[in-house]
Amino acid sequence: MHTVQSKPELPVVLAKARGKVSAWLVPLLIASSMFVGPAPAASLELSNAVRTHPDGRLPIQELFRAYQTLLEKGWRLDIVSQSQPQGRAYPLPIIALRTPQAGEAVWILSGIHGEEPAGPNAIAASIEAIAILGEQRPVVLLPLNNPHGYVNNWRYLNMATYSETVEGQSVGDSSHLLVDPDNPALARAPAASSSEADAITAYVLRQAASYPPAISIDLHEDNLISEGYVYSQGELGTADPLALAAVRVLEENGIPLKMSGETRFGEPISGGIIGPVVDGSIDELMSAGSIIVDGQPRPGPEAGTVLVFETPADRVGLQTRIDAHSALLRKLAEQLASPED
Repeated sequence: MHTVQSKPELPVVLAKARGKVSAWLVPLLIASSMFVGPAPAASLELSNAVRTHPDGRLPIQELFRAYQTLLEKGWRLDIVSQSQPQGRAYPLPIIALRTPQAGEAVWILSGIHGEEPAGPNAIAASIEAIAILGEQRPVVLLPLNNPHGYVNNWRYLNMATYSETVEGQSVGDSSHLLVDPDNPALARAPAASSSEADAITAYVLRQAASYPPAISIDLHEDNLISEGYVYSQGELGTADPLALAAVRVLEENGIPLKMSGETRFGEPISGGIIGPVVDGSIDELMSAGSIIVDGQPRPGPEAGTVLVFETPADRVGLQTRIDAHSALLRKLAEQLASPED
């Protein structure tokens, strides 16, 4: 965040059926069309001037091209926000794609932390399986929630790595909407910790009206652990069948798992799964039955199943982790293909 280029090349071009619209006009597109009626047929192109951290992860341009193949299936593209953390020379878009059919939906999230590349890459590799799932039931996909973090290998908007003493700005922070356990009439924070967190959580609440989340899946990693595990924030906790299936898939795909004991945050693990936790995350928001909006209580998204997959990034190679996350997505898509499941 300390490197600022002079005269940066505009990194984003929004291409529409009739000509092109500058990225700086995207907020007008959002205001006029994204949340009122169907989104226009549109695609995003990222300039080759945007350079991605060279550790084997796909360039961000390739990710966006893969994600946008869903438009050929009739999916709708939304620009959730233009992210430009302090010190960055240009904005990068946070995007979402959703099936044309609304209703109780599967939500898939990834790329909350920029130094966790396996999830966004696995979504690109599994896009056909996601498309097939979208033919069977409504899906909302937020594949890369922290684009600047991804290209720079920064965990947070304001810092590169996790710290126990300095608070990082996570794009998934939902504390401004989550009920304070000590004072249920208040949210845990008076305001969103960043404009990105504000935009992403607002998008979730807005789209939840038409695409209420039945199942939420969030792909994560952790370079401070040697064994992975699965968080299950939904009502079934450690007994959730999809969580149990996820543990099997991770094991079958070369991911060492911590089956008992505690996480590095002191949370108990049972069979590789952690039950509901209070952590201020977007996953807690997805599972919340009650939230606080503008100082007033209102019903939350209350997804029945909310899963977060954590793979050990430091001890397992990137391609193995991508393959494991891809296998998870394919298996879950197969199991969820029927709306009756």
